Amino acid sequence: MTKRRTQGNHRKGGSSSARHHLLEVNVRSASLHRQRRRKAGGLLWKAFIFLVATSLLIWGASMGVKKFFFQNPDYSLHHLDATLDGVLTREELVSLTGFEEGKNIFLLDLDQAQQKLEAIPEVRSASLERLWPDTIKVELKRRIPVFLFAGAGDAGESFVSGKSFLCDQAGFLMQPTRLDPEFLNLPLLRGIDPGDTKPGSRLENDRLDYALALADALSELPEVNFKIRSIDVSKEYAAVVTDSENAQYTFGNNDLPGQMERLRELVAHCQESGRQISTANLMLTRNTPVTFVPTPETASGKIAPVPLVKKSRHK
Repeated sequence: MTKRRTQGNHRKGGSSSARHHLLEVNVRSASLHRQRRRKAGGLLWKAFIFLVATSLLIWGASMGVKKFFFQNPDYSLHHLDATLDGVLTREELVSLTGFEEGKNIFLLDLDQAQQKLEAIPEVRSASLERLWPDTIKVELKRRIPVFLFAGAGDAGESFVSGKSFLCDQAGFLMQPTRLDPEFLNLPLLRGIDPGDTKPGSRLENDRLDYALALADALSELPEVNFKIRSIDVSKEYAAVVTDSENAQYTFGNNDLPGQMERLRELVAHCQESGRQISTANLMLTRNTPVTFVPTPETASGKIAPVPLVKKSRHK
């Protein structure tokens, strides 16, 4: 009998201890949940306050920037410092870029304006700069034309605005809409059709490249003695240069330096003798065929080939 009570009491005490332990676990779990909720609520509240403060700060900064920069009359455009190199007029610049007096200089899109200016075929480069507080500086550098293309019809051997093609030393085409007096004195280039090449693009043509190289070499001669009137590259094997005195010089495609040396010797010979060249074929390396302009003292303008022999440096 005693043994049974002891066992029963033991079971009763064990069950009470388990319930107490389970209660403690539940209490601790509930406490942890409450702590987590309070912590999460605190973080959300802090995040909300941070977002509100940040929004107010951004709004205040934007209002400050708008007030002190974009709406400040001190930053209105009052000076347009433009160096246009003869490409545009000041009015055309303002119309193209929108750089009107009174506009805020921070609201003017300089990158877009530069793209528009550099898209003009006659413009080689464009530089734009903001100068605080009220100035925009624009500097254009134009392409220098070296040839006027000979064409058909109205654009034959004279410049016609908007129709005649010009090109610079790099071979880029231009089609100006206004007449510049220097266009009238440009050498005429014959034998090359620009075709569908758009102004502002480079004309890829071997004959043009040769004509440009030839003109560059001839530019080293004194202008008082040699000035190009036209270059005809219609023949594949040669180019015919006509100077301001209507003398014609035939150049081959090979050994341009050697041909230029022969031309220098001919020019020097004419200066010494007072004679004037009518035609010269510089393709031949020896005994260059030359004809001279007839004079009252000569019965014929033709003479035998001129032997161009360099003087020996040795005695």
